[in-house]
Amino acid sequence: MKTNMKGRHFVSMMDFTGEELETILETGFDFKRMLARGQRHEVLEGKSLGMLFTKPSTRTRISFETGMTQLGGHAQYYTEETTQIAHKETWEDTARIMSRYLDALMIRVYDLEKYGMARDIVATLAANATIPIINGLDDKEHPCQTMADLMTIIEKLGADWRRKKIVMSWAYAERVKSPGVAQSMLAAASLLGMDLTIAHPEGYELDEAYMSFARKAYKQSGGKLSVVKDIYKACNGADVIYAKSWGSLKMSKKDDNAYRAQFREDWRIKPKHFEIANKVANYMHPLPADRGQEVANEVIDGPMSVVYDQGENRLHAQKAVLALVMR
Repeated sequence: MKTNMKGRHFVSMMDFTGEELETILETGFDFKRMLARGQRHEVLEGKSLGMLFTKPSTRTRISFETGMTQLGGHAQYYTEETTQIAHKETWEDTARIMSRYLDALMIRVYDLEKYGMARDIVATLAANATIPIINGLDDKEHPCQTMADLMTIIEKLGADWRRKKIVMSWAYAERVKSPGVAQSMLAAASLLGMDLTIAHPEGYELDEAYMSFARKAYKQSGGKLSVVKDIYKACNGADVIYAKSWGSLKMSKKDDNAYRAQFREDWRIKPKHFEIANKVANYMHPLPADRGQEVANEVIDGPMSVVYDQGENRLHAQKAVLALVMR
């Protein structure tokens, strides 16, 4: 198994192998057990992580900052407004100077004018930095969230988790969001050989670059990929229903808002979706969820919901990434 990731960027799932993702997962479980036993694991003593946010955050900021503390290091928080980026300093110069001070930089940037612009910023930082760049969310992926999701799936589904039916579904919400969570899960599932069903209405297809990558990776991993446009077909026999809204890559936000209204009832996850799933199926969402839109309260607050376990696992999964790339 490949374990040497020192100095690597953590930008896209597509940059890693299935073996490397397994190493991150195993390290995350190790740290989770150590924390539960009260064992110190200060493997990044004296190291500094920069955290650059262009949008507000709850889980990402708190989990990274806490994680660095538990690993013996220090995390620094900044926004565009508190740096010279506000005065038009280039991303290239930002990457070069921050590399002189920090041991790694995490950036969270999304919801820009056009799809792909946020990834371009992350890629520019990675191309000019001499330290690891960690993607805390851009408009194409949310890899840290997906590592936490995978930990949760393994915990809930057991040793045969690769053979369980995982549904990654579009869900209705008024706000148009990034497809990053779905695309990260698609890439990771294809590398790990999972049984993944992508479900969405017509018009909400994922980026073809991710679909093409997944189709090729599945040929090597031996998993199963299905794409359906019927939420009830997707949920039938599901072990996990992971439902989150994302925006169309084909429509403007204005057109998307008008078009998606027709899907409000069927594509809001309710108890009836779980009536056709497996008896012990789990509901997943990266949070924050649009209650009453993406999901009914009876589901997100019900016994099938594991959303807070997912949230906790952000801490453990990100500690694994930090320890592996910053050591």
